[in-house]
Amino acid sequence: MKIGVVFPVIVCGMVLAFVGRAGGDPPGQSHSQRMFKVGVLASLTGSWSSLGQNTVAALQIAEEHLEAEAMRRHGGYRFQFLVRDTQLDPAQALAAIQDLDLRGVKIIIGPQSSAEVAAIKPYADAHNILVISQGSTASSLAIPGDNIFRFCPNDTREAEAIVALMWHDGIRAIVPLWRNDAGNNGLHDSVQVAFQLQGGTVVAGYRYEPTTNDFSTATTSVALQIESLISGGTDPSAIAVYLAAFDEVVNVFHSAQGNTTLSNTAWYGSDGVALSAVLPADSSAAAFATNTNYPNPIFGLDDALQNEWQPIADAIQARTGHYARCVCVVCLRRTFCCAALVRRRGRLEKFRSFQNGVCK
Repeated sequence: MKIGVVFPVIVCGMVLAFVGRAGGDPPGQSHSQRMFKVGVLASLTGSWSSLGQNTVAALQIAEEHLEAEAMRRHGGYRFQFLVRDTQLDPAQALAAIQDLDLRGVKIIIGPQSSAEVAAIKPYADAHNILVISQGSTASSLAIPGDNIFRFCPNDTREAEAIVALMWHDGIRAIVPLWRNDAGNNGLHDSVQVAFQLQGGTVVAGYRYEPTTNDFSTATTSVALQIESLISGGTDPSAIAVYLAAFDEVVNVFHSAQGNTTLSNTAWYGSDGVALSAVLPADSSAAAFATNTNYPNPIFGLDDALQNEWQPIADAIQARTGHYARCVCVVCLRRTFCCAALVRRRGRLEKFRSFQNGVCK
């Protein structure tokens, strides 16, 4: 299917920006003169930048198609994207939403990590800003009635998938290694619960700070815990490391590759590394990942609908060089119902009214 045919799928998230002004259009303003702003919070140069770059690419495609549609109709909505590079830093995300608020933005696409969403949530709730995150998974952020909308399955669903795979592979004991932030803490907790419910063993593992660059202490601790399990009678082939991380996975593997225990243990990962651009670009880290298998779960799209979503994914990848994660498509598609809501009402009378419409 051509991109033009699936145009509403790409742009529906952006259409939300058209109702960014709670008061609607000034009296006498023509349809062709309407200008609305949408904020975009994405990691473009920091960790997990492949997702951020793909998100912006999807919105650029949307902008081009909407502009062409407006010209074809000799009138229509005009919009402006205000993109901010958060570098996956919660403090930068908060500063960005505060700046966008001053510029009249009431709808934000992003940010992509749960740590960033947690940082901006109080401000968004207090200032009636609708936030649509394409990558946040922390179940701790699933709070009814707030202004945060997420179209990515939460950590409990991801845990079910990775635990099912580990159990199928014969893993009966895991040593977790995870980043200390809202999203990865959530993944650790959900994986621990799900694995223990299966009857498996989860040892203490090691939690590292987001600012960590030297992972020698972390990997040494994990190796010692693996050796302790083995000395206690656990079959080495039934032990795995569960790693919940972002792009720092490269440095983790650099530290682990010289350790025989870690090299001979199976590793499993999370959505934060799935389709990573930096991991395959580093030959030594990629070799470690290959040797230890290291599968990473990610939410997928229905193969039966591939003729609908594949053109979008291909168009995004053509711009960034990164394989398009499905959340860049799904997040936008799921908000298409909001576009229909906007078309029916024509303007946004009250923020809560629109928010309730999105929920329904």
